[in-house]
Amino acid sequence: MKTKIDSIIKSLISSGTTISTMESCTSGLIASMITDTEGASAIFPGGYVTYLNETKIFVGVDEDIIKKYGVYSNECAKAMAETVKKKMNTDIAIGITGTTGNIDPNNADSVQGKVYFCIIVGEKVNSFEFDADVKGMSRHEIKELYAEKVFEKLGMLIK
Repeated sequence: MKTKIDSIIKSLISSGTTISTMESCTSGLIASMITDTEGASAIFPGGYVTYLNETKIFVGVDEDIIKKYGVYSNECAKAMAETVKKKMNTDIAIGITGTTGNIDPNNADSVQGKVYFCIIVGEKVNSFEFDADVKGMSRHEIKELYAEKVFEKLGMLIK
């Protein structure tokens, strides 16, 4: 998978296509995987790790979206992607929210192994949901699984 991700990022670099991230459940792993490729600084101005609802709101996600749809929703992932795209002024933006291990006691909509992510390419909004049986997996393994799903979809979208 690393070679595939490297290929995706090199493609973005060669085309001068910028990308940014707002991550919750992956805790910055997607940003880290982007910057594992030499030269990524040319296309990745940065991103946000917004683990708490309050942090998402502080950065710019509309609190009403979280109240109406829940933090674990396509709507929240979309708002995260829109927020980081606007703040970082990038061509592509990724927003991701979901539950890694145990159910989140602070959010009633938490479902173990369920992730929502949005990849905005230009003006095109692409929303995804992914369910995985994560029993027996470590939190890091779950984050890797989610990040790989994001890169799989990103690779398809930029072809």
